[in-house]
This record gives sequence, C-alpha cells and structure tokens, in this order.
Amino acid sequence: MNWINALLVVILTTLATMFAAANEAKVMIGFANLTSGAVPLYLPIFTAFLVGFAGGMLSLSFSRRKHKMEIEHLRQENSLLQTEVNNLRNLPLQDET
Repeated sequence: MNWINALLVVILTTLATMFAAANEAKVMIGFANLTSGAVPLYLPIFTAFLVGFAGGMLSLSFSRRKHKMEIEHLRQENSLLQTEVNNLRNLPLQDET
C-alpha cells in the first residue's frame, strides 16, 4: 500500500509542476479595493486549492470527532444493555401454576 501512496504523490507532484510551468503568465488580483502585484497565474490557483483543502480537512475533523463521540455513547449503551440481558438470563423461571 505504501508504494501506491508514493506513486500517487509522485504523479500529483509531476502534474502540479507541469501545470505551474505552463501557467507562468503574470496576473494581478484585486479584492475589496486591495490589489496585489503581478504574480504567476499558478500561485492564486494553488493558494485557492490549499485553502479549500484545509477547509475540507477542518470540516472532516469536526465530523470525525462527532462520530467518535457517538460511537463511544453507543458502546456505553450497548454495555448497559448487555448487563441487563445477562441479569435477566440469570433470573429463575416462574411457574404459572
């Protein structure tokens, strides 16, 4: 599995480098009366990608934390129910006569 991850990293790095080399045109970025100097086109694209990736990872971490807490709660509930079932099994049977 590790060699697959390494191969994927090499392929993605190669593609990113090729993209950066092909998009070196200078652009100016403006937002809310703020403008940047001339930067290569790939820089704002990579920046947007990294900001989106970081936001996705942050969202994923909150979701994962929520699910871990729910799993822990369900394990505790399962343990209590198992104890109850075992206690009910140990009760003597009652005759209806």
